[in-house]
Amino acid sequence: MTTDSVAVKSIKVLMVDDHELMRQAYGMLLNTDPDIQIVGFAGDGQEALGMVDRLNPNVVIMDGRMPRLDGVSASRIIREKHPDMAIVLLSAFDDDEFVREFLKGDVKGKAYLLKQSLENLADLVQAVKDVAEGKTYLASEIVAKLARTESKVESQFLSELTEREREVLDCMARGHSNAAIAEDLFIQPRTVERHIGSIFGKMRLQPQPKAHARVQAVLAFLHDTGRLKEGPRPAPKQEEQPAPKAEDADQPDYLRHVKEMTKSA
Repeated sequence: MTTDSVAVKSIKVLMVDDHELMRQAYGMLLNTDPDIQIVGFAGDGQEALGMVDRLNPNVVIMDGRMPRLDGVSASRIIREKHPDMAIVLLSAFDDDEFVREFLKGDVKGKAYLLKQSLENLADLVQAVKDVAEGKTYLASEIVAKLARTESKVESQFLSELTEREREVLDCMARGHSNAAIAEDLFIQPRTVERHIGSIFGKMRLQPQPKAHARVQAVLAFLHDTGRLKEGPRPAPKQEEQPAPKAEDADQPDYLRHVKEMTKSA
């Protein structure tokens, strides 16, 4: 028997960050979503290990650099013991080794977001919901960085794609969701899914059952189209920002950003 008067939050989240302001602010914001419930807070990876066993969350949002046990190491230990538990790494660092270490093994149910480029709460909410469903969610900057440094991508399939499949894959490379691709190309979402299925079938990649096909397809596409050789694009002109308050001067940019998000929530 069910009732519409009681909303059941289906995604239990453990928030892990050594900055108390960060974990409390993000926790407060995420709790406003009807599908997400923050079940606990941890100050470092070591503390998170014990809380995971006790609280059994669906998703762990993990800071990258923390005392005692960093987010990547804690994530690896958690996934070894709980293979289906989803992890969102919310980090200020994008160095290749750190990213690749986090993505080792099964990438299903993993997300890597950059604190400094997280523009709104919706991005974090979407990442939480995607990994809870077993999907992989990578910040666009991370995908681009991996593409630039990828040395071996088996990508001979481009010539086999139809013109429509190329259009779909180009949209995927620009980070569009299936719904956005359907809207851009004026086709039905189911048609997009069929095209993507065909693209995956034509991929010339070494069999990797645990690899994320969408990311691999985009990397191969970028390689074949020569986009990996493109230089950096000029940054868009931004309006001059007021100088930070004295009390915020020593805080990281992403920490000030969270405070602003909290004020506007």
